[in-house]
Amino acid sequence: MIRNRSRVAIVFCYLAFAGGPARMAEAKSYVAYISDSPASASPYWVAQDAGILKKHGLDVDLIFINGSTRGIQSLIAGDVSFSSGVGTAVINGKLAGGDIAIISSLFNTLPYFVFGKPEIKSPEDLKGRSAAMHIPGTAADFALRLALKGIGLSLKDIKGVTVGAAPARVAAVASGQLDFTVGTEGEKIRGETLGLKVVIDMAKLNIPFQFICTVATRRMIRENPDLVRRMVRAMAEAVHYYKNHKDSVVKIMQKYSRGPNRTFFEEVYDSSRELLVEDTYPTLEGLKNTLEVQATLDPKAAKAKAEDFVDLRFVDELKKSGFIEKLYGKR
Repeated sequence: MIRNRSRVAIVFCYLAFAGGPARMAEAKSYVAYISDSPASASPYWVAQDAGILKKHGLDVDLIFINGSTRGIQSLIAGDVSFSSGVGTAVINGKLAGGDIAIISSLFNTLPYFVFGKPEIKSPEDLKGRSAAMHIPGTAADFALRLALKGIGLSLKDIKGVTVGAAPARVAAVASGQLDFTVGTEGEKIRGETLGLKVVIDMAKLNIPFQFICTVATRRMIRENPDLVRRMVRAMAEAVHYYKNHKDSVVKIMQKYSRGPNRTFFEEVYDSSRELLVEDTYPTLEGLKNTLEVQATLDPKAAKAKAEDFVDLRFVDELKKSGFIEKLYGKR
């Protein structure tokens, strides 16, 4: 979508000729968003298209990198200044040696649905069936594992097939190739229009989970804290803009996601609006929950603490300065 692959390639080539991360920090910054779903990516689109990034002195280009794991890898490699991500990928990246930290958050719960063919009548019917999955370490991968755990199953009880991003997963199930998948509100709505049915509504469970957040390297935080500070402020203002400008936000969604009608985007907007975090604080409880699951897969996770994966100084500054209260007219 939106010329994603070619644009990423152009950006990486530019960085190679320009001298890599050092030159990048001196001039334009690149921010990776890791999902083309409007439910996940629209706050970054809003920050760009509503002029909020420029307002905060950020000369930034957005690029799409498919999947949180790949986004974090690009961040660690120095190809981008910031990346959106999910807690699972941040945890995996840091445990693998990446010097990274979550600097602010957009969503602190797991707004996912398990949906599939109409003949799947109950969660228990998922056993033995085939699932369209995202790559390991993504929120979608974790969501499916958690959903299965909640009904007493595991990946061993299904036939998991790695398909990739949400559009491909939904298409694989709608075409009959696979039986079910997991996705956010937007993917669920797409699936329903194609005849698929919701099996598990994880959003109703309100499980603390570090979903979409903004991530930086600790080197960037040390060497260019002002750039990080401005990015955190810009994303907080983007959340406020999102919550108070429905028509404009829906139009931005339509610009980046060609195809579905306006009603689709309005439904996605309404759902995401309620979940966006006003103060943009990451959820330590959600990271702790993820670490407990990750500990069954990686012994390093058992020794880690949620605080190891965040740098809260910038969101603390927002709170102490009254920036958030001023945005929402609370002072």
